[in-house]
Amino acid sequence: SNDKYMMSSSIYESLFDTSPIAYLIFCSDGKIKRANNTACSLFGYSKTEMQLYQHDTIFNNSDNLFSSWVQQQKDSGQFNGLINGKGKNGNTFPLQISSHSFIDEVGESLMNVTLQTLPDRFQDSISLHDTKDDNGALIANALDNITDGFYIVDKNWTILFWNKAAEKMLLRKREDLIGKNLWEEFPGFLFLKNNQKFEILTKENKSIHFSEYSPIYKMWADITAYATKTTFSFYFKDLTEVINLRALEKLERNVLEMNAKTDSILAQTLKYYLQELQELHPGMICSILQLKGNRLYNWSSPDLSSNYCKAIDGLEIGDNMGSCGTAAFLNEKVIVSDIETDHRWTNFKELARSEGVKACWSFPILDSLNQVMGTFAIYYKKIKKPSREEENTLERAKNLLMIILENKIAAEAVKYSNQSYWMVAKATNDAIWDWDVSTNEVIRTGNGLQVLFGYTMEDFASNNESWDKKIHQDDFPRVAQKRDEILKNRSQLYWEDEYRFRKNDGQYAFVYDKAYIIRDEFGNATRLIGASRDISDRKENEVLLKELNSRLKQRADELTASNVELERFAYIASHDMQEPLRMVTSFLQLFKKKYENQIDKTAEEYIHYAMDGAERMKKLIMDLLEYSRVGSNKDDFSQINTNELLLEVVNVFIDKIQETNAKIEIDTLPNIVANRTQLFQLFQNLIGNAVKYHSEGDIHIQIKGEEKEAHYLFTVSDNGIGIKPVFFEKIFILFQRLHHKNEYSGTGIGLAICKKIIDRHHGKIWVDSEPGKGSSFYFTISKNIDYTS
Repeated sequence: SNDKYMMSSSIYESLFDTSPIAYLIFCSDGKIKRANNTACSLFGYSKTEMQLYQHDTIFNNSDNLFSSWVQQQKDSGQFNGLINGKGKNGNTFPLQISSHSFIDEVGESLMNVTLQTLPDRFQDSISLHDTKDDNGALIANALDNITDGFYIVDKNWTILFWNKAAEKMLLRKREDLIGKNLWEEFPGFLFLKNNQKFEILTKENKSIHFSEYSPIYKMWADITAYATKTTFSFYFKDLTEVINLRALEKLERNVLEMNAKTDSILAQTLKYYLQELQELHPGMICSILQLKGNRLYNWSSPDLSSNYCKAIDGLEIGDNMGSCGTAAFLNEKVIVSDIETDHRWTNFKELARSEGVKACWSFPILDSLNQVMGTFAIYYKKIKKPSREEENTLERAKNLLMIILENKIAAEAVKYSNQSYWMVAKATNDAIWDWDVSTNEVIRTGNGLQVLFGYTMEDFASNNESWDKKIHQDDFPRVAQKRDEILKNRSQLYWEDEYRFRKNDGQYAFVYDKAYIIRDEFGNATRLIGASRDISDRKENEVLLKELNSRLKQRADELTASNVELERFAYIASHDMQEPLRMVTSFLQLFKKKYENQIDKTAEEYIHYAMDGAERMKKLIMDLLEYSRVGSNKDDFSQINTNELLLEVVNVFIDKIQETNAKIEIDTLPNIVANRTQLFQLFQNLIGNAVKYHSEGDIHIQIKGEEKEAHYLFTVSDNGIGIKPVFFEKIFILFQRLHHKNEYSGTGIGLAICKKIIDRHHGKIWVDSEPGKGSSFYFTISKNIDYTS
């Protein structure tokens, strides 16, 4: 394999040295490392001499062609164009140069260069394309394949040669131009004559180089012109992209500098940036929208009309919501080159027509978390797709906007947070503090420090120990121990404690201290932010409240004992009062029976009144006895099937129901926990009232019940005589009657008993009624009942 390698190496050496094309290899510092025979002959040096020199010896380094070659080779690692060679005899001559960088097998950075000569004169276009002239064909082929424009004219400005790059850049075919006058075919080229160097070319027959902008072609051109006795040769590069890129880079630097200033205003920065971008790309209209929630709002649109901005302000994002609404929704760029035919603009075409825009490209602006902050949109008043250069510019612009917007938003958030912190510190009476645990430095702010404790911020500016020293000596060991334990516990995020603190006047205040603990990634406490509050008044109130609660409990116990005695008294009194009433009633009945034929009607009427009064007195005593039993009834609370219970209640009134043709509807009711006896009595009283206080016609009673979050709600409705609103509260008071005893019987205790039952079940009872249209009684039974009460 080594023999093969040596053979291939020798063949390579032979080809390199004998090639008709000039080859050179340069080191990274520009020194000539190798040169073949053709290169040595071209410049008039021997191989040994060539290896002593650098590139600026064989190339004319005083013109722009040399500097352009060096710079482009450095930037891109390759070059293809023209350069002026410099022979050993001092003569200069134009060369077609092609170069590229490479790394050899030992890691050395080198540059390979091939050179081809250009003739001093061009007789005409035929001589260049004469296939019999191999040299002319070779040169024409080389000129046709270079990437920059090249053309040749004679002294009368007749076009002799026009290469392919010139065809592409100026959009004119060679066959349409050969033999035509340059100025007639390209009136826009008159800008060349206006250049001050043009006379050097035409009158002194010397080569010139300059850069010029053509307003007609909207292009910056780098132009090199060579003069011979019979021709002018023009070599030109399109520098528009390069110059625009430099302008864009400069603009980006300016915008970043503006944004970095502490007093900069975001709206002004955005407006400046968009207007300058529009200057770089005439016809472009820029707009930035901010995403809030799921809607877009105008951030900056300097050249869109106010009507258009108002119409799109608050635009909801989504599919087919124009370019911006769709881009923000999908989180991807949306290119609409023709608004009239694009389905994403279906609902906004009329708006686009009113503004005169026909194309819109939108790019989502993302933050560092890849969340959409807004959109960057480009409008054109013509149907247009973005060029490669425009896409690159817009991608750069989008990325720059991401930087300045996120930076500014973050800065504004910090500024707002700081303002809020100081405003809260001023607004509160607490003493706000910020403790750096690692340095033990603490900053105390807020009016509370002065108002509550009589100290200034400077009194505690040194460290946290200044504060600790003023904590009561009996409290400090406990406070310090608890604080240290919580700081060491990595799961704890808050510390709070109460202690006595010595104020500036020497008096002690009760202080409540609470702080949020900031920890690093290892869970170590690095910072505490907290507030100290004077709770002396609260402590005093707690003592007073404790004393008051003690008194209230004592009073409650006394009332409980008194209520027990009263209930016992009511029970005994009502029970004992029934016996003499029975005697009065019995003797009146005996008197009437024995002397029935001896007394007149007046006496009979008196006896009737006496017996009726005794009967009502008995009823009143029985109801009073029942009322007293509500509080003393100690039956257990139990699970009750409410529908079954109501069937039992209805059976009590079966005779009355049949007599009056009453209709009772009972919905499916929830099962509840309650005192069964009292619940029976509750429904019995309400249904009994509905049956008693009925109007003309059939009686209709409806009972409903439903389960709520904290209680059960029941309703007993009727179509009876109704109640005036003024009596809604009165009817639940003991002995309150709304009707004369001759109209409706009763003692006025029934609804009072109902209310007492409901109170015991921790509920409420009320009525909704209208005279002549019936009544609806509502009551609740709590789900949370103390069953021992």
